[in-house]
Amino acid sequence: MSNCDRFCDYVIVLGARVLDENRPCRALENRLICAIDYLNKFPESKIIVTGGQGIDEVTTEASVMKKYLINHGIDINRILVEDKSRNTFENLRNSREIIGDIEKVMIISSNYHLFRAMMIAHRVGFKKVYLKGSKDRSKFFKINVLREFFAIVKSFFADW
Repeated sequence: MSNCDRFCDYVIVLGARVLDENRPCRALENRLICAIDYLNKFPESKIIVTGGQGIDEVTTEASVMKKYLINHGIDINRILVEDKSRNTFENLRNSREIIGDIEKVMIISSNYHLFRAMMIAHRVGFKKVYLKGSKDRSKFFKINVLREFFAIVKSFFADW
């Protein structure tokens, strides 16, 4: 993992479940708080919010993330939206297609998710990847960590 206090042209925030058209789940809100902190520190950086609409969601994760950032003072012109993805591999592959051949990117996700995010980011062609993790204090933390273990194993075989 790399130092998260470096300037990157683009920050990618990986999506997570949304509760309704205006409310991210706690894990996603923690990721967005980390993103706001980073964007305030580096006002030249742009952000890509990622995540499509799950079957149990009323809208896309990316649209809720965009609203949240705007409501917390982030200029709309800094926000790019990737709203077609269904998983981390697609989040990063589609983000790469949006921004092209950028040297450095910052990926923000939950701490337990960073290893797989880094692995996939390199797989889809990002050269230098920096990471910023948010804490997960939800009651589902242990389940999320266990789920992530199996997702890492699956990723070795399926995410290409």
